[in-house]
Amino acid sequence: MAHSLKSVRHLLKDKPTLKHLESEISAQRALLAEIRGLLPGELAPHCVAARVNGHQLVLHSDSPVWASRLRYMAAELLSLLQNAHPALREIKIKLIPANEPRRRRQEPARRSAVAAAVIGETAVHTEEPLLRAALERLSRTLNNRD
Repeated sequence: MAHSLKSVRHLLKDKPTLKHLESEISAQRALLAEIRGLLPGELAPHCVAARVNGHQLVLHSDSPVWASRLRYMAAELLSLLQNAHPALREIKIKLIPANEPRRRRQEPARRSAVAAAVIGETAVHTEEPLLRAALERLSRTLNNRD
């Protein structure tokens, strides 16, 4: 049985749920473009998403600094949007931090003869019996490398 391959665009147009999602995404993109057009040039690129949730406009920023700037402009922005979006009553700003590169996983500590010797020497000069015993065990463990 041969299956025909369909493009994603074709699938989006065939399925009502996916078609609805496509139109919602398009509406959010248009809203974001409209809002960016009202923001100062240096602030506009830091407003990364916008959506309407009832009477609330939710804007997402990519850093805390720019989120603060958006909050500062919220009242002015709301008044500028009132003609095109009369149902809006408030603006909420949320933070979406930019993807930071993953930190490299730290390699586990390796056993070292030098470390074992230093700890063993410290144990010899330690007067507290419990601490000396613990240091001696640690020194032996480090010396028993696999």
